[in-house]
Amino acid sequence: MVNGRLDAVMDGSILLTEWLEKPEGACCKLLGTLAPDPAIHGPGVGIALQKGNKALAQKLDAAIDALRANGKYKEINDKYFAFDVYGE
Repeated sequence: MVNGRLDAVMDGSILLTEWLEKPEGACCKLLGTLAPDPAIHGPGVGIALQKGNKALAQKLDAAIDALRANGKYKEINDKYFAFDVYGE
């Protein structure tokens, strides 16, 4: 893009945002994001837990839900990113 041989690229928002903040990225701008397609990108990101540890999985899910509900997620997200990393 910098040398003019490309008109557009598609990549991860985090990677592109970091590049746009550098001097090399001054040539360009982020026009938008695309919704993930599970057929291409898979079901999403995750973390590894011990197989069958449903209690821990439920606790993690509840903690994420609580962070999103009480505004702490948005506070942390906005500190580091100019977009919603959660993808909404």
